[in-house]
Amino acid sequence: MVRQVNRPIGESKVTLISAQPAPVDEAPAHPSSNSISTVANDSKISTVDGTPAIGDLRPDLLDSDRWQFDPLPGARTKTADFNNLFEIERPSSLVERMWDDQKNFYSPESLTLLGGGLVIGGAMANSSIDDGIHRHFQSSVRGATSDDWFESLHASKELGNGMYTLPVFATAWAAGELFPDNAFVETSGRWGERSIRGFVVGAPPLIIMQQVTGGSRPTETDESSEWHPMRDNNGISGHAFMGSLPFITAAKMTENRGYKVLFYAGSAIAPLSRVNDNAHYPSQVALGWWMAYLAASAIDATDNPNARWRFYPYSTGDGSGMMAEYRY
Repeated sequence: MVRQVNRPIGESKVTLISAQPAPVDEAPAHPSSNSISTVANDSKISTVDGTPAIGDLRPDLLDSDRWQFDPLPGARTKTADFNNLFEIERPSSLVERMWDDQKNFYSPESLTLLGGGLVIGGAMANSSIDDGIHRHFQSSVRGATSDDWFESLHASKELGNGMYTLPVFATAWAAGELFPDNAFVETSGRWGERSIRGFVVGAPPLIIMQQVTGGSRPTETDESSEWHPMRDNNGISGHAFMGSLPFITAAKMTENRGYKVLFYAGSAIAPLSRVNDNAHYPSQVALGWWMAYLAASAIDATDNPNARWRFYPYSTGDGSGMMAEYRY
């Protein structure tokens, strides 16, 4: 009845709004009058014989901007008719999309998740947890029988270098605009656009939080990873943010589970390289990854405005109603 998926951010809820039993095996008395009618005063949606197909809809549900309907066996109404009632479209203007990106990133849900990440990161940084993980990682990699792991992770550092990655995003975006009829190039263009928009959304708060946390690199002080606001600017890894953002963006663009796993695994390469190079503590790279995830989620919420809520109309011999699914 309820499926939990990973886009965008939020939680999974189900709402069932029941109505009186309605026969499903009988043919309608007036086939030519198939339609859905809405009544503003009591917010009802009726079927051809006047029997409520969904029942009284709560006003707070009607106010939602995340409605999308999918068909189920036995549904008595057309999916397209429901979608037309509630579905909203992705903004066509780039300026509108970027404005919606900001609203999504600074929404209460997103800020709550950001705050939760900072609480966990702060607990790690200001305790022995961070230093313990860091020492274990360093001894494991550097103590290996081969230098292959160390050299491979070290080379991955450049994935988080904006001097290289931002031009790649821009080039992919431009190619998608120039060759929209090529499916691969067009998809790459959307990935490039979304990656740049994610950078625009996430980079400013990242820079601010680097100063606010005031953490230092492992080789800079004797105080480990402790936070000292405004003393330094390495409390969150910028390389981790830049290196994970394009992979998380790609993961959110595909519905294929295998590709999602692959892209999310790829998003950890640049953060691990910073711990490998003794340039950042684990909490610092984790926070960089987390801010990239929230930025990519904000972009995804803009480009898929109907993806959070999906509603399933149904009608059985026991009654008729609607199931609601919240995606995150």
